[in-house]
Amino acid sequence: RAHTASIASRLVLRSAGTRGALAQRQPPIGLHVGAMARLPLSVSLPLWLVRMGLLALAAYLAWDIRMYAIREYGRLIHEFDPWFNYRATEYLYKEGLRKFFTWFDHTSWYPLGRPVGTTIFPGMQLTSVAIKHTFDHLKLGWSLNDICVFVPTWFGAAASVLTGMLAAECSGFKSASPAGALVMAVIPAHIMRSVGGGYDNESVAVTAMVLTFYLWVRSLRTRGSWPWAFAAAAAYTYMVAAWGGYVFVINTVGAHAGLLMLLGRVDDAVYRAYTIFYVLGTAGAIQVPCVAWVPLKTLEQIGPLGVFLAYQLLQSAELLRARHNIRAGSLAHWQLRLKVVGGGGAAVAAVLGGLVQAGHFGPLSARVRGLFIKHMRTGNPLVDSVAEHQPARKEAYWHYLELACLVAPVGWLLLMWRPTHAKIFLIMYAAFGAFFSRKMSRLIILMGPIASALSGVALGAFAEWALMQLYEIPLLFRGSADAGTGADGGADKGADAPSTDADADAGADAAAAGSSGSPLQKASTPSGGKKDRKADKSKAAPQAPRPPSALTAFLKSLTAAYNSWPARLLRIAAAFVILYVIPMHGRRFFRWGHEFAMRSSQPSLIFKGQLTDGRIIKVTDYLDSYKWLKKNTPKDARVLSWWDYGYQLSGIGEKITLADGNTWNHEHIALVGRCLALPEKKAHRLIRHLADYVYVWSGGGGDDLAKSPHIARISNSVFGDICPNDPLCYTFTINPQTGQPTPRMAASLLFKLTENKARKEVTVDGELFREVYTSKFRKVRIYEVLNVSQKSKEWAMNPDNWLCDRPGSWYCPGQYPPKLPINVTKGFKTLDYKKHGWRPGMDQEDD
Repeated sequence: RAHTASIASRLVLRSAGTRGALAQRQPPIGLHVGAMARLPLSVSLPLWLVRMGLLALAAYLAWDIRMYAIREYGRLIHEFDPWFNYRATEYLYKEGLRKFFTWFDHTSWYPLGRPVGTTIFPGMQLTSVAIKHTFDHLKLGWSLNDICVFVPTWFGAAASVLTGMLAAECSGFKSASPAGALVMAVIPAHIMRSVGGGYDNESVAVTAMVLTFYLWVRSLRTRGSWPWAFAAAAAYTYMVAAWGGYVFVINTVGAHAGLLMLLGRVDDAVYRAYTIFYVLGTAGAIQVPCVAWVPLKTLEQIGPLGVFLAYQLLQSAELLRARHNIRAGSLAHWQLRLKVVGGGGAAVAAVLGGLVQAGHFGPLSARVRGLFIKHMRTGNPLVDSVAEHQPARKEAYWHYLELACLVAPVGWLLLMWRPTHAKIFLIMYAAFGAFFSRKMSRLIILMGPIASALSGVALGAFAEWALMQLYEIPLLFRGSADAGTGADGGADKGADAPSTDADADAGADAAAAGSSGSPLQKASTPSGGKKDRKADKSKAAPQAPRPPSALTAFLKSLTAAYNSWPARLLRIAAAFVILYVIPMHGRRFFRWGHEFAMRSSQPSLIFKGQLTDGRIIKVTDYLDSYKWLKKNTPKDARVLSWWDYGYQLSGIGEKITLADGNTWNHEHIALVGRCLALPEKKAHRLIRHLADYVYVWSGGGGDDLAKSPHIARISNSVFGDICPNDPLCYTFTINPQTGQPTPRMAASLLFKLTENKARKEVTVDGELFREVYTSKFRKVRIYEVLNVSQKSKEWAMNPDNWLCDRPGSWYCPGQYPPKLPINVTKGFKTLDYKKHGWRPGMDQEDD
């Protein structure tokens, strides 16, 4: 009853009794950014319409800036990975969901094959097929290729709007919504993975990530907002289906929930929100075939699980407290918490420790482990060969974030003022994103949403402040006594009154306690007696007002100065400057974004080049080579190439490939590298059992010779005889000063195939390999393998020789043919780069 009376008295004080007094206590309207909420409808409604218009503009700009590639090169899928994604989408559309999840592809990773259905994140494919079915129902006439090309542009627009909503939700500044959305629309950190035709997982996953974060903080807005956690869990499940970066999402949300617990900000609403999010989100994640039970069996996700268990222990302590009628905050309450949380935590830690020792939790992956080690590389030569897995340089942040590097820190500092659950989340997300993106350049994509949101907070705060100053202009020219008292007198009247809602709440609590007659007070204050009456009289006697403190006096003088006539003029002038500077630098930021988008919109299949006479042409060598293979070679032709090109060889050329852009089988990629790094005759003895054609990139730039240190290094990590006593394979390279190959490089098949007849002294043995295609600008060369072992080919393609896990199963890996003159075993040697003298920049090129 006392608690109910306290709440009722607060409502009375805030609504009817003291509304006018509180209004007088508040400093003038120009002092608080949040004062825009108190604007009359005639002003707030047009501002709301402007904000909605700017959000719509941001969505359009986000779509438009991602259309450069489509306008220039047509509806073409870009790069390498997107071709695998498109091929998988096509299979899903033609064969249906059941066959998709039981798809074992024997045309890739020959002769082993790949279980695509259980090794792919299918979120983007499911989304594209759903859009395709919707368009078919509406008879719009869009092909599946067209939809896949446009998906990044659509989701880029959605991510921009959601980022603005996240910024407004966390900061409380309504103007942060359009500001954050406009920044996200053109920020290069997001454009780099979402241009039209860049049908990559991140183009969808970033949208899913921002949606998950928005719904999570939305579930914490008030004590009654926790049901939003159901939607957050659903969004997280979609995020899991879309991209492996879901590990960052669950750890960020888990860390946020853990931090709230450490800060003592957990209540029933936070407990319900996180419990719902974790249980339903994890249950949804387990349904994704390539994830399965990983959330409960890997060290990478043990943190959120630990936070979940800690929440359950805290809630158990609260239930016991309520059952035993223990007063909250008392010594007995803290002792109970210590017993339950301490004892239960020790038991949970013991169980988790036992599971770790028993091997239940798998080790950290090479990529994740590389985020926490001091040296620049992971030790896995395959992972280290990929440029985007290397640490980000400082210059990369300015390249991908530009002016957001300067504005976002201001927004981050503004969030420190009066922190809420949502503000703490954005602060922590910024710290996490900065740390992990510094460790791996690919993860700079994580900085796109947070840099945009923080920039939106800063720009929205300054814009709201500036607009409020302009709103006060009529007061300067009203010339009445009311305007003068509104500027100066108002501050004086409220200087000695409580200036915060906390003080008002304290007064409300006191009033409620005095009127409600709580049982505790009745027991300790019996009625009757002179002492009691004297005490009542002394309590009723008015007390002399306390003199203001030095801080109160300082704030009073500061407020008076801030609201003085000259200060108002200065603030109005500053408002005009702000409203001029923001658009001016905004135009510069937009130009940078468009320049970056144009540079990023050249697909690897086609790119622009300049001839010696100055003409700009489109080089189509790569696309032409795939089309040639599709048209001029048998359908069952097997093509050996370095693993980069496998997706395009199978997606465009429709050929059987030995390896592609997936890194799931280190040893098999090492075998492909061995075929290229061995001397010509030794290489042929292997290749004749595996391939019908060899496909190489030549002509300089990022060709196969530039990748040669990685090719040899990966192969040497498994077989050990490519570069004896030289783990980093610097004896397998080309001297950058002289252009001459080392002896090992000169003898390799790779060097002979790429430099055949381009150097007078280099020729290919015509009895082993025959050149059948050279592209127009010599970017691609294709060789037919002579004297191919048909017996090995027939044996490897015979389903009777596949190793099915049970009779009639779809899971049937292939085997290497028995005649293959090498035994491929599992395992590779990690490299200690520092020990062997590696330094950044020593490699010619990363893949």
